[in-house]
Amino acid sequence: MGLPLHFQFEKLRLQGAIQQASDMDELKEVAGQLLDLYFMQKAATARVISEK
Repeated sequence: MGLPLHFQFEKLRLQGAIQQASDMDELKEVAGQLLDLYFMQKAATARVISEK
């Protein structure tokens, strides 16, 4: 299953941020943001499923 175009662009943006990170603090910040997004998505998915 392919990602919609807007998700592909967001993925590329985040990949670029990871690749351009020059120190561990930057990588930790990006990792924290990705972790937040992951759990927000899980919560949103669970909410949609429970409303059906």
